[in-house]
Amino acid sequence: MARDKEEQNNENPSSFIKNISVPFNTIFLISTAIFLVAAAFWFVTVITLHYRTDECNRFVTTPGIFISFSLLAMSLTGFYAAYFKSDCLFRIHFFIFFLWMFVVVSKAIFVIFLHKETNPRLFPGTKIQEFRYEDYSGWVSRLVIKDDEWYRTRRCLVKDNVCNRLNHKMPASEFYQMNLTPIQSGCCKPPLSCGLNYEKPNMWAVSRYYNNLEVDCKRWNNSADTLCFDCDS
Repeated sequence: MARDKEEQNNENPSSFIKNISVPFNTIFLISTAIFLVAAAFWFVTVITLHYRTDECNRFVTTPGIFISFSLLAMSLTGFYAAYFKSDCLFRIHFFIFFLWMFVVVSKAIFVIFLHKETNPRLFPGTKIQEFRYEDYSGWVSRLVIKDDEWYRTRRCLVKDNVCNRLNHKMPASEFYQMNLTPIQSGCCKPPLSCGLNYEKPNMWAVSRYYNNLEVDCKRWNNSADTLCFDCDS
């Protein structure tokens, strides 16, 4: 008798998974159904925005399409797995889930290492943090700071007038105590080491302390289309 029971258990090993999933099947079905509706709505919304927006905003919508589609596939396989009690679909669902977790953890590790690479320079007497291209290691320069990518990003920043959002009437004393974003610090003003005189946040005049040895100082231009968008800062 014991041998017959052992043979019955070995006949269909997948039935064990089905028996375990029965108590949780209803809850799992409802949760995946809700998640499926949300993922489908997000996917349709992102697709619609992608084809209605310009090239600049597609930097956001393109990753959104892949993210929403993968979530839609994961929730769809989970829903059908719970509805049909299919072990194969359950395996596919959890494979996509663990793949998602791997991507999230890998992205988090990448962001941590990238944050360690970021070492802003605080200019004396100010609260302004400045960045330099040469401060980053080679792998960051190759993977993150690419000329073709920056060309498209630069065009979008100019089109969006990001530097015009600063208050043009603020005095120099107020400007030097601002906590500028990396884009405002690197693109909307010259490096403070250039020794230029402040007139407006995006307008600076040559002074007797002008540093013409630094490359970024020569690249700076008061034109709204140029400013310091071509600077290594």
